[in-house]
Amino acid sequence: MRRKFCLLSFIFSLSVIWSGCFNPFSPSVVGPGTIKPIALQTDPDSVLHNFKYAYENRDSIVYENCLDQDFIFIYWDQSEVGEGETEQRIPRDGKGGDLYVTKALFRAFDDIRLETWRVTSATDSVDSVQGDTLKVRNVNFQLSLRDTDGDYDYQHLEATGFAEFLFKKSKEDNLWRIIRWTDNKPI
Repeated sequence: MRRKFCLLSFIFSLSVIWSGCFNPFSPSVVGPGTIKPIALQTDPDSVLHNFKYAYENRDSIVYENCLDQDFIFIYWDQSEVGEGETEQRIPRDGKGGDLYVTKALFRAFDDIRLETWRVTSATDSVDSVQGDTLKVRNVNFQLSLRDTDGDYDYQHLEATGFAEFLFKKSKEDNLWRIIRWTDNKPI
């Protein structure tokens, strides 16, 4: 009995020592597992990497850092049959803004996957107003959203399409961010 107690005490002591080295607020960026490193946003491709990471890990902080202060999301709202579609523009901030809606999406779905996430073209241009270099990436995507714990009736939603992302380099920290995300108009 005394031997068993000593062994349990030893195991408990080791667990206390090891737990003192773990910081749950600083996720691992190196090593095996499913957590992928968060990239320094030195180019549009690293921003897209972080964007995918943020969606799949439901990380609103990383997601927010991918967006420029002047970010806008553009999509085509399909109305009733035969009435066509209208362009919708969603700003970054505010109630109903992209950050607000995306955070709600992250809370509602337990499993978010961007199974297909492929850059299909890349171009550079110059902003004629401010002289900034802007970079464009066209992305083919397949998004899967699942409510696995039943909070929202076990919903499973899928979306497939093409999106255009426009990037601008911040003058404050020299990091690239998305200034405009446009979901292509449905055919």
